Amino acid sequence: MRRAFTVIELLVAVVVLLAVIIATSKIFNTASKVSSTGEANADVLQQGTVIEEQLRRDLQRICRDGFMAIQCVEVPNDVNVAAGGPLLNPQLPAAATVRCDQLVFFTAGSETSARWAGPGDLVAAGGGQQARVAMVRYGHGVQMPGLPNDPVNDPPQVNSPVRPIITGVVGAARAPIVPWTWTSVASNSRVGWRYGTTNEPANPRVSPNQPEARQWVLARKATLLADDGGRAIYYPEPIDLALAGTQGASAAPSVFGDRSNTTSQAPSVSDALSYYQETRDRNWISWSLNVIPSPLLQSGWVDVAASDLDKVRRFVAPTLRLATPIELPPSVEVDSVSAPWTSFAGLAPTAAAPPLGWPLDTSSPDEDWPAATQVTLVGANMPPNGTVTSYTTQRDRIMRGVFGTPATQAVPTGIAPFVGLLGWPRAEKAATNNDRKSEMLVSPTLVTNCSSFRVDWTWEAGTGRQVDGSGAIIGKQVRELPNGSLVPVRVVTGLGYDQSNITNLWVLRGYEPFAVAPWAAIDRDPPSRSGGQPWFGLPDAAAGVTLAQQVMPIVPHQVVGGGAPFEFTNRHMGVVAQSVEGIAGAAFPGNPAAITTPLPGVRAYTAVFGFNQEEAYVVTPDGTVVLRDDYTPWPTQLRITATIHDPRLVLDRGREFQFVIDVPKRRKD
Repeated sequence: MRRAFTVIELLVAVVVLLAVIIATSKIFNTASKVSSTGEANADVLQQGTVIEEQLRRDLQRICRDGFMAIQCVEVPNDVNVAAGGPLLNPQLPAAATVRCDQLVFFTAGSETSARWAGPGDLVAAGGGQQARVAMVRYGHGVQMPGLPNDPVNDPPQVNSPVRPIITGVVGAARAPIVPWTWTSVASNSRVGWRYGTTNEPANPRVSPNQPEARQWVLARKATLLADDGGRAIYYPEPIDLALAGTQGASAAPSVFGDRSNTTSQAPSVSDALSYYQETRDRNWISWSLNVIPSPLLQSGWVDVAASDLDKVRRFVAPTLRLATPIELPPSVEVDSVSAPWTSFAGLAPTAAAPPLGWPLDTSSPDEDWPAATQVTLVGANMPPNGTVTSYTTQRDRIMRGVFGTPATQAVPTGIAPFVGLLGWPRAEKAATNNDRKSEMLVSPTLVTNCSSFRVDWTWEAGTGRQVDGSGAIIGKQVRELPNGSLVPVRVVTGLGYDQSNITNLWVLRGYEPFAVAPWAAIDRDPPSRSGGQPWFGLPDAAAGVTLAQQVMPIVPHQVVGGGAPFEFTNRHMGVVAQSVEGIAGAAFPGNPAAITTPLPGVRAYTAVFGFNQEEAYVVTPDGTVVLRDDYTPWPTQLRITATIHDPRLVLDRGREFQFVIDVPKRRKD
């Protein structure tokens, strides 16, 4: 009689037990993966909802007394590989691209500062401010978790007033810090920063490298347009940084910066202040070449600008007083003009070329726009005796003030052309210490893992249409000289003008999504409309995105009764689109190209929608109806596409979200 199991029986039992354990572990592993995937999807869905809801709330409160700007930036996934760096997104092919778009506009309604306000830190001391207007910026943020709040002292002092202003990457040459910044250890590059008279050569030498794209943050930087107490130390002027250092600034003088007010304007790109500085004060108006985003706001320490919409508008479109008034018929004297404007004489803008709406009379040269006319700003403290060429179009000034100097334009002081990428705000995922100032670095973070953010826009049918009091569509007349001859001036091929038939009458019909198929010229309208909704932005055939100026049909209609001249539908909308986007394939001073290359391999497209969104034409003193070159009707819809990842990167490629948001029209009460 046996009293125990045999070895064979024990082995069989062990094998059976192992089989059960393996099967059970597979079940648990599968269940765990399903649970992790479910949690990841839930997390991603929640973050996608946050983006959509926040954007819808902000756009519902959009303030049309300001401006809107869109910058689309396309970065190759292997942009850093040539320098020995990794792919931006290791889950995508090397030939893929990543989008880092930015969207800037103003909102109306109550907005509260993110700075903590408690006992001893009340409004007069720079905390808890509220404003009725704010400038809101959406886009990726840059992360500098290794940069202490107080890099001057070692160890850092608790609650120190020191707040380092990021000035770029310092190494062999200065470069902007962007979401995809990567430098090798051998390059000895580091984060450039400045505070008062102390700059980056001191410790700590923090690496500027940004994380991989799946760990990028999507930021919403809201800047309140508000006063923060009335004391200069809370919005310091650059000449008084030492005083500001005793307590630290809690507001920027303006939403814009100004390169002209620096300790040095040497052409060397290694100069710490050569293109990073605040405006002199809240009333300062800079020449175009000196306009940049506010470094204090971009560095993340404040969310208040001691400004208002009137000052913003005056900065972008200043009024200029002519040193020598110009007399126009009939005995009208013009002594001031409003910048910006676009002046074309052939294809080259010159100081001698008048605005497009300026009457031209070759029989009376005294009435022509004078070359290099001296101007003085009206109601501002800009130094006098500037020239017309010191001020450019509103598109150019907004681009510079929101995103930095256009990449294709190296400025006379020698500033490197890559400073066109200066608009990335600092946004951290978490506070790295218990210093309450750190909350200002975390507050802009909207989503913690967003590898791609894309913005497209569109116009609805009829956008840009202008009618008179009776509802009749207004036509653009041809300018005539006193002797009855037509004026063949400012006729530029590719800008919507026709050199071959100057007698054309332009009808301001607005954008019409006509069918592509041809139809009889005698028809006033085509028999059908286009089926798909066109989207405008950085051209992308796969996504159906193109330049707005390239889809504006020029369709001739024979005038009732037959014979010439012809009326050209949508003819003026090509010019309007170029006022928004710039000119495709070319760039001129004061009018940057529609698509630029701010860094090798990187493409950027900028659309700017300025203050004039309703008046397409102006009647000049000689009675001619001409297009206004600052006319930029706003988008009617925005399409947002974002790729979001969960914090643990369970979803390797993340999840793409896309939603379309209507842009509210201006209320006409």
